[in-house]
Amino acid sequence: MPLEYALQFRGQFPDPGPWKLPGSFNARLTEPLGISDLPLQKVRRSKRMPYIFNIMVVGESGLGKTTFMNTLFDSALKEQNPPKDLSSLKTVKISPVTYELVEDGVTLHLTVIDTPGFGDQLNRETNFDPIIDYIDAQYDSYLRAERSQEMRRNIQDNRVHCVLYFLPPTGKGLRDIDVEFLGRLCTRVNIIPVISKADGLTKEEQQMQKQLILQDIEKHDIRIYPSAYAEDRETLPDIERYIPFTVIGSDDYVESNGKKVRGRTYRWGYVEVENADHCDFIYLRDLLIR
Repeated sequence: MPLEYALQFRGQFPDPGPWKLPGSFNARLTEPLGISDLPLQKVRRSKRMPYIFNIMVVGESGLGKTTFMNTLFDSALKEQNPPKDLSSLKTVKISPVTYELVEDGVTLHLTVIDTPGFGDQLNRETNFDPIIDYIDAQYDSYLRAERSQEMRRNIQDNRVHCVLYFLPPTGKGLRDIDVEFLGRLCTRVNIIPVISKADGLTKEEQQMQKQLILQDIEKHDIRIYPSAYAEDRETLPDIERYIPFTVIGSDDYVESNGKKVRGRTYRWGYVEVENADHCDFIYLRDLLIR
């Protein structure tokens, strides 16, 4: 083994001597080797390998989490055996369900991890531990698999890549339960705060709630994505200004300018899910999957 590598952990990097590689020389090909096809091969290989995305949704019942996920992935992602009475749950139930979505030959293995029962008990602090324990357990499992030569070839990635934290449309800032939970969670996983059912607020009320939430996030030093990650902020400068995202979910379609679009109809008119004047759905979608 070259001396430069043998001593690198001692902080010594001597002249590599005979092991030093010479500079590269230009060589002219006499016939095509297929090098130009390498990018296409990479694309084909990426299509064969499914993408993994594990997303956890957290928030009180009635905030439209399932409807929003259906809207986000334009699919009918239904709960499997949901609890009939959430109030009967003594603690939060972790409910991961995996779906296989295929588009233009690209496969996405999407796992939606629901947390029914969160915020529905009198002692809400007991909601935290099951969620945090689950997130930690998935990281520990992945780390053990990486260290095992037998398991390393086919590691099943169950790590939680992102938590969507749903906040009620109150026009106010974070509650005590939000501050405490997000403070414990933000050191473990990417958190994206979402104001649900934004059609229940006026534009002014939406902006007021955003400002109050951001003030609380800064005051309590809560790390959220992508604001707390410098490397991602550089590539997402336009997205950050919409945090926390206001969203509207709908399984129904309305007619707008002669087209059928996802939205909700009211006596006074309608709102469109993908209309930037109505909510921030398109920006959140871009952040997550584009």
